[in-house]
Order: sequence, then C-alpha cells, then structure tokens
Amino acid sequence: CRPSSVSYSTVLNAFARSSGNKDYGGIHAVKKAKEIYEKLIDQMKDGIIYGDADPFANSCFLNCCANVYGKSSEKKEALVIAITAFEEMKKRPDIIGEPNQYTFGTMMKACVRLSTDVSEKNRLMESLFVQACKRGMLSRAVLGQFLRHTPSHLNMKVILSLGGSKREIPDSWHRNVPQKHWPTATANDGRY
Repeated sequence: CRPSSVSYSTVLNAFARSSGNKDYGGIHAVKKAKEIYEKLIDQMKDGIIYGDADPFANSCFLNCCANVYGKSSEKKEALVIAITAFEEMKKRPDIIGEPNQYTFGTMMKACVRLSTDVSEKNRLMESLFVQACKRGMLSRAVLGQFLRHTPSHLNMKVILSLGGSKREIPDSWHRNVPQKHWPTATANDGRY
C-alpha cells in the first residue's frame, strides 16, 4: 500500500502540532517536515502518488513553519523556509496545488508569528493580501488577518489602491472562495 497525499498531510499536520512544543519542537521539527513535504512533491511529480495536487498539504507544511518555537534565528529560518515553499507553490501549481484561501491565511500566520521586524512583517502581509485579492482568494479569515496585523493606515491604503473601500470589497477579490468564507460587513457598523 502506497502513501497518499492525505497520508502525507496527516504526518505534516502532526509536525505542525509538534513544532510549537518547547521540549521537542522547534526548527528541527520544521526541517524534518520539510524533508517529508519534499518527498511528497517528488512522488507527485514522478506520478507515484496519483490524483490532484493537494493544497491541504501545503497549508499543513506552512503551519508547521508558523508554529515553530525557538530563538529569533530559528524563527527567521522557519520564515525563509515558509516563503520559499510558498513561492514554489505558485511556480508549480500543477504538482503542488494552487495556493487557496487557507494557504494564504496560513502564510500570513507564519509572517505574523515569525517576522521579528515590523516593517518586514507589514511588507510581507501587504504582498500576501494583494496576491490573495488578485487571485480571487480573499476569505474572511485572510482579510481579518490583514486588518488585525497591519496598521490601519497601511491596510486602508492597500485596500483603496486595489479598488476597495472601507465598506465594500469587490467580488473579484473572493471569486474563487466558497461563499460561506466570503468577507462580509459586520452588522454593527457596515465595516469589514
């Protein structure tokens, strides 16, 4: 019996849970998860694992990076690993899977947790937000992360520059997200 992408995702998810443990997690768990993730990609590329590319495995791997426990140098290394993996996802969607709203949300989580420099974090968050909007992958969670973890002057500048407003998000920004995950205005003030 050969492993499936679901099997790999399950193992990657276990590493995501362990990478945040101060006793046995850290960057070592991320490096081991990276080996497993790369093996999954190789087996998909070689046709050993059949079926569609699995974006869930991508999110599990990025979550492993995002949860890393350790010194700032280890967090920086985990962030570089996450960014590299995310860029590969965009280059090879036929093998790895197209980044979806969960992938964008998990990548944002990695940036927030692992970036020790505020300007770097803001730059990364802005880039991810713009990419999510352009790909139609803006979910309620992705918008929420962007609004919570960037200064209001920055997030409003970005939203306005893309054609949105304080009260309106263009449909094209969430065209590829299931409706139940669309960003919606709150009942209280009509803002997102």
